[in-house]
Amino acid sequence: MTETAQLSQINIYPAKSVGGIALSSSWVELQGLSFDRRFMVALADGNMVTARKHPNMVKVSSSIIPSGMVFTYPGQPPLKLEYTQFKMQEAPAQVWNDKFTAYTTTDNADDWFSQVLGQRVELLYTGEQSNRLREKIGHNVSFADGYPLLVISTGSLAALNARSSEEHSMDQFRTNLVVQSDEAFIEDAWKRIKIGEVEFEAVKPCERCVLTTVDVEKGEFRASKEPLTTFSRFRANERGGVFFGQNLVAKNEGMIHVDDVIEVLEYKDKEAYPDLDANKQTFVCVEREHIAKNFETFWLEPQQGELPKYKAGQHLPIELIINGTMVKRLYTLSSSPSRPGRLAISVKRLDSGEVSNWLFDHFQVGDTLLADTPNGDFHLKSDEHQPLLLLSAGSGVTPMMSMLRDLSDRARIDDVVFYHQCSTLEDIPFKKELAELVNKHPSLKVDVALTQPGRDWEGQTGRLSLAHLASIADIATRQVFVCGPDGFMQSAKTLLMSLGLPATSYHQEAFGVSSATAEPEKSVTISFDGDEFVGSNQQNLLEQAEDVGINIAYSCRAGFCGACKVKVESGWVHQPDVPAIQDSEIAEGKVLACCAIPQTDVVLSSC
Repeated sequence: MTETAQLSQINIYPAKSVGGIALSSSWVELQGLSFDRRFMVALADGNMVTARKHPNMVKVSSSIIPSGMVFTYPGQPPLKLEYTQFKMQEAPAQVWNDKFTAYTTTDNADDWFSQVLGQRVELLYTGEQSNRLREKIGHNVSFADGYPLLVISTGSLAALNARSSEEHSMDQFRTNLVVQSDEAFIEDAWKRIKIGEVEFEAVKPCERCVLTTVDVEKGEFRASKEPLTTFSRFRANERGGVFFGQNLVAKNEGMIHVDDVIEVLEYKDKEAYPDLDANKQTFVCVEREHIAKNFETFWLEPQQGELPKYKAGQHLPIELIINGTMVKRLYTLSSSPSRPGRLAISVKRLDSGEVSNWLFDHFQVGDTLLADTPNGDFHLKSDEHQPLLLLSAGSGVTPMMSMLRDLSDRARIDDVVFYHQCSTLEDIPFKKELAELVNKHPSLKVDVALTQPGRDWEGQTGRLSLAHLASIADIATRQVFVCGPDGFMQSAKTLLMSLGLPATSYHQEAFGVSSATAEPEKSVTISFDGDEFVGSNQQNLLEQAEDVGINIAYSCRAGFCGACKVKVESGWVHQPDVPAIQDSEIAEGKVLACCAIPQTDVVLSSC
């Protein structure tokens, strides 16, 4: 608590979600820094329009002139706003749940921002003093999300970058005050501080959303969901919300300047977040095993300490340095927890696979990698009853081999069917071991289907179909585990449900949030709490509802917080594997509107 910290940056964002302006000094008002978030782009009903849905908004630059503002955007003429030309007609405005009165600006401003966003919007102005009164604060607030100011230290950003696979800048976090300090999260311990003439109170940690994942240079979302992915590992609370920076309120008005020393008037206990990366271990490759064409198993042993505990079917988060950049991936373990001493990841080389190609070409016996504790909800439960059906395609075979090895070692193969789909005879993985398991366990049935069979192939052919499943006895009574490409899993689920399999008996493994399905575009009817509209199978439920004026509660918009959870009463959606929803909830029909994509007509209700 003794380190001296200084104010190194002051930033204002004249319009909500647009680019900011760095200042050397600023006048602080109770409603926020002067000129900060005094404008907001809104729909006709006053609802805020932000970069959470329109990431290109961050590429709008702003400048203050004595008579007003100038906004610029690539490919468009500048928009010059003169305060004296504002219409100043009262207009409804809404920021989250706060509804209040704002003021219109000019028709040119409305047209200009409508052109930038590709939809009809208007630019609103708070007025000299905002009409938005927040009871939690006790006075008026600008168009900011919830609190007038935000502070983050450079040490906190450095701590994030030390963990993340990507480099991040302060611009992503839209903070007003940047504090120069080498201590990570020093701001978390501040209750009351004084900067220049102004005393501030820290009221709560700032919960972060998908806006932090916008690449500020490109005006696009990062596909990696960074930094939220990294924050979820060490800055998340029990419900999955992630936090970075402290929200401030000013207790008086006055001037602040860059290089002002931060005077801490009162400390508080730092918020405690579980560090999910604390148990990372270094593993050394002790063997490479060829299991099929372009398919190899890398056997790993811990360099120090004991082998981590895991369940058959779980995945191993690994970290590699490739061309000087940290790269993170999840690989399902093909080894079995019943065989202690080594872990195994079985990797299929993909033409476009950065990590798979690097492992094949560079990762040799004696080399090391960093891995976190195995995790995931896709695994056999200790009380899992049989019969079982395991369905896989391509590299989706890896969790199935882990399960089969574990069941065999524990003499638990009573009635198990394993179906695997691949291209050619050379692509069949674990061929010898599967034959040995079948000989050892008469109640194990293994079916392999080839999509490009040779003339001598006598087994099943083609992609998964009802014909393939028809020969499986008592299919509707089985616990079914499915892993493979997204299209394979969607097909498997549709076929199994048509055969009467209960949703609670279906389990699938998938990684990442999909922005759209690979299916041909088609129209679907979507009903939410009785409001019905026509949508498509290409966008998530949240975006489609918003497009027709239906509001669904949300926060992060990235699958981390669970605020947009809804229930599917009828129909099918594609719900990717994301942190904020569990298999048990999906079995109950719950999905996250921010990342679930309808596959058929659906009826939804609030949870």
